[in-house]
Amino acid sequence: MPFLLLLVLATLFLATACVGIARPEGWAGPTLADGQLVASIGRGELAAVDTQDASGRVIWRFPSKDQKHPDGSKIEPEAIYSTPVVADGTVYFGDYDGWVYALDLDSGDIRWQVETGGPIIGSAVVEDSVVYVGSDDGKLYAFDAETGELQWQFKSGDGVWATPLAADGVVYLASMDKKVYALDAASGEEKWHFKANGGLASTPVLTDATLLVGGMDSRIRALDATSGEERWDKPFKADDWFWTRPLVLEDTVYAGCLDGKVYALDVNDGTPKWEQPFDTGEPVRAAPVLLDDVLLVANRKGKLYGLNLEDGQAIWGPIDLAKTVLSDPLAQGAMAYISAQGGALFTVNKDGRAALLTLTE
Repeated sequence: MPFLLLLVLATLFLATACVGIARPEGWAGPTLADGQLVASIGRGELAAVDTQDASGRVIWRFPSKDQKHPDGSKIEPEAIYSTPVVADGTVYFGDYDGWVYALDLDSGDIRWQVETGGPIIGSAVVEDSVVYVGSDDGKLYAFDAETGELQWQFKSGDGVWATPLAADGVVYLASMDKKVYALDAASGEEKWHFKANGGLASTPVLTDATLLVGGMDSRIRALDATSGEERWDKPFKADDWFWTRPLVLEDTVYAGCLDGKVYALDVNDGTPKWEQPFDTGEPVRAAPVLLDDVLLVANRKGKLYGLNLEDGQAIWGPIDLAKTVLSDPLAQGAMAYISAQGGALFTVNKDGRAALLTLTE
């Protein structure tokens, strides 16, 4: 397995370098569809939980004891970093062993599975019946959503750790080769690329015709989605890597950073909108999300804060979950689901009330 990937995951996020290198943990976030919460419940395990059942009834678990790879070997994912995505009754995700799976949402049965050439860290994206997923083998794969048949693949110059973005017939790909690519969604042909000063692992975000992407050069950039040209006079620079998906609300970009801070930037020019960034004291990998009118932020140590959108001041917090939180929360109106490492699931509302979800079979 790629040593760089293991080292980064261990030293930056797991805080236990030796154990982390030997044993990736995963940080798959939760997703909700048809009343079912599909979430990580342990290292290398997913489950569908009935949100209408107060007892937290588990509908299915993956992998089940009888699920196997095409060669007959048992499915035992080393870890799952890829947040599941649901489309047309099918759950799509990748695992650290390099497999992409399509599961039936209601039963958890495997509809298809395909192996890539490296660990999968980012999530899949489904657009126009095509599943796009990047791998640490440096490739972006496009699979038929129904059958898993490969439609095309694009090779970048290094590993792909970010979730791709598909919109308006274009797939935007951030790669550890320091480049952002715009690809034709139907053919995979390159339209343009932009080269940054460091590897790119954060998921690009599109707002109007502007593409926002953070990088390991500690910068957030705004690119013209049509040409790839920079739109800000200069990128915004923080004190550490950006490995979070930015959140855009009207004319403001909210982004967490591994320097432990959350920034609010003007989407038009990248200038700060708060007098000071909000400092959580620990790296922020999880994306900020909106709970009605409150900005929810979670740092690595599982401390939650509710921030005022206008000035970045804490309305409440910290709420200490006492668990490592690296995955993006799932916002649902005035509340959110949070998946912590080790399989613990929490809810938190806009007023700062958090609760642990209990699961039953």
